[in-house]
Formats: sequence, structure tokens, C-alpha cells
Amino acid sequence: MRKILMVTVLFFSALALFFSCSDDNPAETATTGHDTQLQFKSVAVYNENPGSGSGTISEFADGDTIGLYLHDYHRGYPFPYIVRYHYWWQSSEPVFLSSDPMRVSAYYPYRQKEHAFMNDILVNVEHVSQTDYMYGLVNEGYVSREYPYVDILMRHVLALVQFKFVKNDYPHDCSVQQVSINNADGVTLLRSKGVLNLENGAVETLDGYYDKAAILPEDMNFNEPYTSEEKYARILVMPIEPVRNDGDLFFEFEIDGRTYTYPVKAGTFWESGMKYTYEVDMVPITRSLKSSESRENIRVVLTQTSKS
Repeated sequence: MRKILMVTVLFFSALALFFSCSDDNPAETATTGHDTQLQFKSVAVYNENPGSGSGTISEFADGDTIGLYLHDYHRGYPFPYIVRYHYWWQSSEPVFLSSDPMRVSAYYPYRQKEHAFMNDILVNVEHVSQTDYMYGLVNEGYVSREYPYVDILMRHVLALVQFKFVKNDYPHDCSVQQVSINNADGVTLLRSKGVLNLENGAVETLDGYYDKAAILPEDMNFNEPYTSEEKYARILVMPIEPVRNDGDLFFEFEIDGRTYTYPVKAGTFWESGMKYTYEVDMVPITRSLKSSESRENIRVVLTQTSKS
């Protein structure tokens, strides 16, 4: 009888100890609350007017890669990246959230060789390659354990200068071989390289880089009316401050093997993320355009500006 009583007492004592420990440590079985991961729902390209954004990319495709900057993140590497795969965005590594709000910045494109070991918030940008660089933030500005789902809105970084050619009575093939934006001799207003600040999205141009912005289009022809802005000659260019003198910058067009230039007017400026559309009227003096060097052969009129 004494043995049975002792076993019973020991059993209830152990049971009471178990419940006592459970009450003292209620979070031991709910650790996932401290390990909430950042979830990427969507990444969109901002366009003020559908189909007519201020860049050459309007949406992302499978395989596109976007770099991230996690402001004040101390639980891992603050510069991971995400890849689009079958309509989902997969992160290079898990990002764990706390209850403290955290800002998330994004940039495109992410290049493994250039960005794999980033330790700075400055990303190189340029216009020689005609890459459509973008910068973005999460829609609500911040994420946390309570708000782990992210929608990122990307905005174009460079300015977009585009040209709509108007044939009029122009008698030739209407084939566009090259369009460029150039500094005049001795002028350094247009800079071809800069840095994007991931802290605030600002672009700073760099001294010493003055290459022109140019496109060499294939099969570009304005013989028939345009069906959309995507058919215009479109050049991505670094932002510029206001032009001081007429002709400090100039447009150059190679059309049907002939070269035409047009001076950019004083006061013209191009801002980051903005779109500027110029209408290029083909106005032949003698209806034969024999004088390829005469500026009067071509008339350029600013028709609209719009913001991305």
C-alpha cells in the first residue's frame, strides 16, 4: 500500500512540475513569431499613363533579378536579391523581420559580378549601354513582423528622350540608322556615368565621363504612321542641368544615310525618371534634301513632356 501511494504522489508531482514549466515559458512552442520572413508579392513598374512610361521596360519577365537594400538590418546580409520565377519572386536568402519597422529599397538590374559583395549604398548607372535602370520602395514604405508582405513599385532612374518623326513630303525611304545626344566641342554638360543612392533614390552624375547617348535601331522606319509610342526613337540619358547656351548639346539623326543635327535650346533640362517627347518634322527645302548639312532640312518641335 505504501509503494502504491508513493508512486501516485510521484506521478502527480511530475505532472504538476510539467504544467508549471509550461506556464513559465509559454513562448517556447511559438518561436515562429520571432522568425517571420519577408514575403515578396509583386514588383511592378510605375507608369503614369498605361503603355507610355518613362523607360523602355514596362514589366518584368521570368529571370529578371532585382537587388535589395535592407536599411538597418542586422540579422543577415543587408544586400540580398530577388529573382522572378513563374510569376513569383524568390529571395536569395531568407530575411527575418522583427516588430521594428524596416525600410526596403530595390534597384534594377542586379548584376552578380558587380553587386554580389556590396557594402555601399551607391550603385553605378550610365547611359552608354542604354540599360533601363530602376529604383523602388515597398508600397507602404516599411515592413515588419506584423506587415511581412511586400509590393515593390519601381521607377525609372534615367531620363527618356524620344523622337516622333513626321514624314510630310519627305521623298526618301524614311529609314533611321542612328539617333544620338551629344555635347558640343568643349562642353561637359552631358555626363554619361553616375551613381544611384539607395538611401533616397537620387542620381549624382560624375565628372570625367562625357560619352554621347545613342541608339542604332534596326528596322526603324517612319514611312507609315506610328501605332504607339514604343515605335518612337527612344534614348535613355543621364539627367542634365539646364543648358546654358543654344547648341551646347545637339541632337544628331542619321536618316537614309544622311546626317542632320539640331541644337538643343538654352534652358532645356532632363530630370531623372521623366519623359520628354520631341516631334521631328521632315521639312525639305527643295523637296530633295540634297544639302545634308543644313539645319533647315529638319525642324524639331517639343510637343509634350510627361512624368513617369
